[in-house]
Amino acid sequence: FILDRTLSPAIDEFGLDEVRMIDPTCGSGHFLLGGFARLFDLWVKRDDNDIVAAQKSLDGVWGVDINPFAVAIARFRLIVAALRACDIDSLKKAPAWNIHLATGDSLLFGSRWDREGNKKGEQQFFSTDDESWAPEIYACEDKEAISEILGQQYHVVVGNPPYIIVKDRRLNQAYRDRYRTCHRKYSIAVPFTERFVDLCWAVSHKSSGHIGMITANSFMKREFGKKLIEEFLPNVDLTHVIDTSGAYIPGHGTPTVILFARNRAPQSTLVRAVLGINGEPSTPSDPSQGEVWMSLLRNIDVADANDSFSSSADVPRSTFSSHPWSIGGG
Repeated sequence: FILDRTLSPAIDEFGLDEVRMIDPTCGSGHFLLGGFARLFDLWVKRDDNDIVAAQKSLDGVWGVDINPFAVAIARFRLIVAALRACDIDSLKKAPAWNIHLATGDSLLFGSRWDREGNKKGEQQFFSTDDESWAPEIYACEDKEAISEILGQQYHVVVGNPPYIIVKDRRLNQAYRDRYRTCHRKYSIAVPFTERFVDLCWAVSHKSSGHIGMITANSFMKREFGKKLIEEFLPNVDLTHVIDTSGAYIPGHGTPTVILFARNRAPQSTLVRAVLGINGEPSTPSDPSQGEVWMSLLRNIDVADANDSFSSSADVPRSTFSSHPWSIGGG
């Protein structure tokens, strides 16, 4: 669903040859696998050589995660996906594909940009004596790779950032020093929202990248989300707010919301919202066919739609510039 509304329009807008996607919190690679599959289906139609098409598709997906084991799993899964796409039945026969993954903290490394796409600085975690306290687990396994991946912007930025509160005081402060949205006892999802926008390609109002994220909805109601909602998001072209708290999403015990945006100034006075009414009545055997999820899909592209599980509305942007948010429908 998120790739439908980010990667697919980005391919149409920027072209298959140019488009590249990143998940800065890639985990074991769910979004990357989905992106690879979509890109390969298009590349294989243009290039008769499956192996070349696979590499071009891999060149379109990039990822970072702080957990080296997750990155290793994501790398292996992408290799297996490429093998299957090329009908290669053995790892021994695998070409030396280039996989664009790195271990590191996307909040602490890489470049920062202004709205015109100009670099305004570099982040390097172990750059000062004050930051030398950090244990080795926070270090990059490959500083060149992390510098390359987080040193450029992307046409598509997608992901499911972590929702935790950082208990280590100095790491918490390191994030707070870098991201102005960090407020009070913040969830790490808040600075990641800022970072997702930062990594998204921006050159002009007419041409900018796509952002899609599923994240904890706690920022909407709790005080730590105030700066994000009132100071940061009003300057971003937030296009959709979708209440997924009532949908059954395997692995998600935390109530969530999906946000779609583009890295440019707001283009409309309205934001399309899909508002929750009732949760899933029972655990569906096929989560993709759950009643709440199907309701969200039906209503997202229809203004003023309404059923038992959700409703849609074009909400004044000013409503989403004031904390807290209320996205109950009906």
